[in-house]
Amino acid sequence: MSSSQQLDLKRQPGAHDELLSQYDDTHAMDDAEQEQVIEQLRHDNHKANYIYRVGILVIYGLIFFLYATPIPTYLMGNHPKSHMTLYFHAQGKIGTDEDLTYLPAFPIYLAVTSTLAFFMYLAAYECATRAGFVQLKPVAYPNQPHPYGSAPQWIVPVLRDLRLQPSSNVRADPTKQSQKVELIKVLPPQIVYLGFLWVCTWPVPLITFGAGAFDDAAWWSFPFLALSIHLLVEWWMYKAERDTLGLNGLKYNYKGA
Repeated sequence: MSSSQQLDLKRQPGAHDELLSQYDDTHAMDDAEQEQVIEQLRHDNHKANYIYRVGILVIYGLIFFLYATPIPTYLMGNHPKSHMTLYFHAQGKIGTDEDLTYLPAFPIYLAVTSTLAFFMYLAAYECATRAGFVQLKPVAYPNQPHPYGSAPQWIVPVLRDLRLQPSSNVRADPTKQSQKVELIKVLPPQIVYLGFLWVCTWPVPLITFGAGAFDDAAWWSFPFLALSIHLLVEWWMYKAERDTLGLNGLKYNYKGA
């Protein structure tokens, strides 16, 4: 008995017939039906993207409000951490309260909060432009707009200098190309910009955590978490849009595929 006959015997009568009948020539979609389906997918994606971006803006707004709540207590001097105590003596010396240096915490809190709030503002402004709430100003000729969305001009040279380091096996082989690749050739420019802002939120919680103030490190990690969510959502949106564009470029029927 041949192998094809054995396979036919193993196949149960009627197995997958209902599923396979959906993909015969009588059910093949023409170009107009494919365009309609793709347009519906694109519309659904844009609607979902709008909802996601509104949610991200709400998250940024809540963090702004959260960081502003301790300011009145700092101004009135009622905050439990209104001063920072520093001890600038040798470790073996037994000091007293007179050896402690007291620094007001409000200027430090204001400086750190302003820095993190600035990065969150840039990310929220980028999210608002992508959602259609804010329109970017046109660039006068002969200047050309940069591809990094709403990134300020002083950040653009830094973003353009970002490169991908070649792998170790490429560097070890002199016959292979070892030049660094621009990051925007691998990732969308807007995601590169958000990734740059995401990295800028690392130092404050990491330094605070390294100093042993674990509760303060958790307090300063909210911008990092918000930008992490924003970056992941924008990446998923980019993948969905890329898949939709790829589907739009495919012109085939089910039988031909």
